[in-house]
Formats: sequence, C-alpha cells, structure tokens
Amino acid sequence: MVTAAEIGPISQQYSAAATIPLIKSPSLWLPKPIEMPNDIHPLPEDITAYFVYPFSLEEHILSTHPSAAESISQRRARNAEILHQREVEEEQREKDVLRKIAPGYNPSSLLLPSSSSSTNIPSPSMLFPTSFQTQTQTQSRPITETRVGKSVDGKTNDLMDDLVSQLEEMEAKR
Repeated sequence: MVTAAEIGPISQQYSAAATIPLIKSPSLWLPKPIEMPNDIHPLPEDITAYFVYPFSLEEHILSTHPSAAESISQRRARNAEILHQREVEEEQREKDVLRKIAPGYNPSSLLLPSSSSSTNIPSPSMLFPTSFQTQTQTQSRPITETRVGKSVDGKTNDLMDDLVSQLEEMEAKR
C-alpha cells in the first residue's frame, strides 16, 4: 500500500483516494510478442515452384456441365413459357369475369342488336367479312349471305340498292 507520505503533499479531501490501487483495463494491455519457432521454413527467392497446377480438373468439370450459352437459352425459354402461361391465365380470368356478368359474351365477336322486324336491313355479316359473325342469331330471318355483296342463290346484291329500297319502303309505310 502506498501511504500519503510517499506520494507527496495531497489535499485533505483527496488523501483517502490516494491510497486506493488502480487497475488497468485488460483491453489496454499490450499483446505478448510473437515468438517464431526455430524450425520454420523460409520462403525461397523464386516462388514459382509453389504455383504448379496441372489444370486437368477443369476439362472434367466442363465436360460434365452444359455450356453457359445452352443453360442461358434453356432458362430464357422456360421464363418465356412461364410469362406466356401467366398472360393466358390472366386473359382467361378476365373472360371468366365477363362471362359471370354477361353469360355468352365473347369480346372477339361482333355484337348484333336483336330485332324482330322483317325489313330488309343489311346485316353486319354483309358489311363485314364472315369472320365477324356472331355465335347466336336472334333475328327472325336467317342470314343467307356468305360473302360481302353475294347471296346464297348466286344473285349479286348491291348494298346501296338495298339501302335505297329500304328507305323507299320506310317512306311508303308513313
């Protein structure tokens, strides 16, 4: 223990603290010096002898795995197929929702208004190609046109003549 007389003149208020020993934190200690063993092998001047590698393993690995270009193309094809399936599923969901709202509705077909009159109004199948015909027909007369401007019996129909005759019929009914 250290006495106050050995330290020197200390004021009265610090005299009790002067005799308490201080402990240093272990984190402040210096590490022990490293001792090298006597039988350590020193590196030579030329170290190229340590870098000898036969490269025989690479050929074996490359032969067992597919090439990078093939695996990339396979992955791209797989991803493209997945994207296509998602698009088809989304279209199918949209069609199912539309069918729930309006059963029988097909957005790819042409919609025809239903009419019960027997006047000779040109139907959309006469105005448009046959690929736009509807699935169900609700008109009172069957549509006999197969192409634009032609009828089944072989006579040619002029759309303007039909329109003029229909207008004349409407005028006559007045």
